Amino acid sequence: MKKILQLLLAIIILAILAIPAAAQKKKTRLQPGRMYEAGETLYAPRFGFTSKVPDGWEGILPRESEVFLLSSTTATYGDIWVFGNEHGDFATMKTDWVKGMELSESIRIKAIDPSEKDGLLSSEVIAEGDLVNKGYKGFVAGRCSPSGPCVITLMIAPTQYYEAVKNTVTEFMKNSSFEPPSNVSQYADFDWQDFLSNKVLVTFASAQGGSKETMIHLCKDGSFTATIKKKGFFKNQNPDYKGTLTGLWTAKGDGEKATLQFIFTNKSIAPVEVSFTIKDEKVVSDGERYFVGNSDKCK
Repeated sequence: MKKILQLLLAIIILAILAIPAAAQKKKTRLQPGRMYEAGETLYAPRFGFTSKVPDGWEGILPRESEVFLLSSTTATYGDIWVFGNEHGDFATMKTDWVKGMELSESIRIKAIDPSEKDGLLSSEVIAEGDLVNKGYKGFVAGRCSPSGPCVITLMIAPTQYYEAVKNTVTEFMKNSSFEPPSNVSQYADFDWQDFLSNKVLVTFASAQGGSKETMIHLCKDGSFTATIKKKGFFKNQNPDYKGTLTGLWTAKGDGEKATLQFIFTNKSIAPVEVSFTIKDEKVVSDGERYFVGNSDKCK
């Protein structure tokens, strides 16, 4: 529980780093770093949980996080966090909520009077501490699967928007469903082309950071621009491939592994294919990590 709360606090700070991606309407597992728009289906096989992003909201599972964040896209301000518990029940949740949870060294939250109705455990949440903003209120709700896992939703909103956001949480949870959990890799149906479109791949001089050694902008229209300062991104094929390169790219993936093909504008340079893997939210090629971010060169 302490780990989950630390993640919650971190997400409040890091939510602005969300990486958007193209919307998909079909039911696919949650993908870290992908922005989900209103109406899109959220599927977390690890907990067997399915729901939809509410109208007027958008959501993201930040990279290297276990907590899904929903943010309002309208004038109804507030934030909603959704996280799972692989082994839980209402009795344990109620006890934990009433006991309270530490959000930081100076802020503690606890449920006032959890009650169960229509398979949903919920309660208003109050905060205690010297730095508490009295202009905000909180609400928590939880559902449990017959197979064991539970999903908990915590919201915090300005007092004037409390009822509206509370109703959003309640509907989000009531409209959710459970199926038997699955431990299949989160990358089993990973869409590499979608994931990398309008992104930039960056390597640094050392694991601790420093100067950018390689930057490859992969645009959704299929074009790419690469700036390579060291031996060469394509060093296993031709160490002379360096400097500024442009052309077309495509990605073909099979779960955690993918092959990127590059066709260069300069026809004297032969097309090349480079292998990538993703694991634990880390993208790697030839033993070197590539950081993924929004491209400022793609239109």
